[in-house]
Amino acid sequence: MNIMIAGAGTVGYSLAQTLSYTHNVMVIDKDINKLNKLDEDIDILTLHGDIENPKNYQSLTLDSLDLFIAVTDSDEANLLSTLIIEDAVEVKKKIIRLKNEGFLTSHILEKLSIDYAVFPDITTANKVKALLAFPKANNVKSFHQTKHKLISIRVQYEEDSVYTVDMLNNDEVSIVGVEREKSFFMPESHTEVLNDDLVYLFGTPEAIEALSLKLDKKMPTKIKKIVIFGANTLAQKIAKVLLDKKLEIKMIEKNIDYCKEASAFLQGKVTIINSSHEDHHLFEDEGLKNADMVIAAAQNDEKNIVKCIEAKEHGIQKVVAVNNDKDYYNLMHKMGVVVVRGSKAGAHYAILEKISSSSIITQRHFCGGRGLLFIRKIYANSMLIGKTPHKISADIATVLVLREEKNYTLDTIESFMQGDSIVTFGMCENKEEIEQWIYTL
Repeated sequence: MNIMIAGAGTVGYSLAQTLSYTHNVMVIDKDINKLNKLDEDIDILTLHGDIENPKNYQSLTLDSLDLFIAVTDSDEANLLSTLIIEDAVEVKKKIIRLKNEGFLTSHILEKLSIDYAVFPDITTANKVKALLAFPKANNVKSFHQTKHKLISIRVQYEEDSVYTVDMLNNDEVSIVGVEREKSFFMPESHTEVLNDDLVYLFGTPEAIEALSLKLDKKMPTKIKKIVIFGANTLAQKIAKVLLDKKLEIKMIEKNIDYCKEASAFLQGKVTIINSSHEDHHLFEDEGLKNADMVIAAAQNDEKNIVKCIEAKEHGIQKVVAVNNDKDYYNLMHKMGVVVVRGSKAGAHYAILEKISSSSIITQRHFCGGRGLLFIRKIYANSMLIGKTPHKISADIATVLVLREEKNYTLDTIESFMQGDSIVTFGMCENKEEIEQWIYTL
């Protein structure tokens, strides 16, 4: 595809880096330093200029673009650029990143023919909220094709416990990935599940909850008291989505202006404490050590890591850090910190997943982008109905067929039926082989 990205910041850079492997990518930005870095690091075309200035698109030699992606920090610039670009070339599809969730209920996106808008702050906030339904989870992914979820659990059971994958799997839940000592792999049936493994469970919510009680003996079973370090815009949105859960929430923020904004935005329903994050006495003086969960939501990953370490030192097991820089992902996991993608990382993956998905196949990333999941739903009149499935190497992918909300391995299925969902799990480096298999079934 021919793709133009408006904005060469963190999100634009990471998208250009990933998409340039298989597509023709051009990036436009008015910051020449950012463009120079792109030129040095990635084999793409760059265009120097303001994305809101129509003159800057007149030099384009393309007649059409398959995809235009606007991901600057300005909602107004992103919206306007999607309109201006159409005066220069034909645009088949437009994707935009927005901060203001007011656009969710407006008709502006429809009027501008924007195909998909990602609201990363809302996405991050909802990912934190999902953890409340599964207190032992590190991450929760839901899918529109099924009630099944993909949930990661840190193994923390008694030392004398010994389980293998086949001892834990059943027709309602399966272990489909393991992260161990920084490495991610697809387990075999005889693979032992070890303490401190991060295991990825795919199954019904009830089955996952029951298995998580066996695997994790340390995390709380219920969350009632929450501490949020930070009162920036993202932290405020996290607190807001939690308000309907009848929780006791405290926010800690040293910036008095953020405190005032948060108080107004949350309508006084959250206790906001104006204090420096570096004040180590807060855990004792303000009773923070009694929290069931601590969320570090600063824009700085290092600060988030420090707050999570302090919380663990005070005996709090459930510590959550917003991850803005992908380089810190492995460190956070190694320390037993629950990682939630920040706004920039969230926007990156949401856009990639949208580009790679189709009307019948959904693609999702997990385990910090190292794991890959595809779901293909078999609808009425599908050519796959009655067809015998051909196999894919177990070294490439693990395949489950969901039938009436039960998990079946591919070798137990004689033929596909209407309503089946083919769910494929693999590693990101095997993406091409997995895509080829699932699209050509």
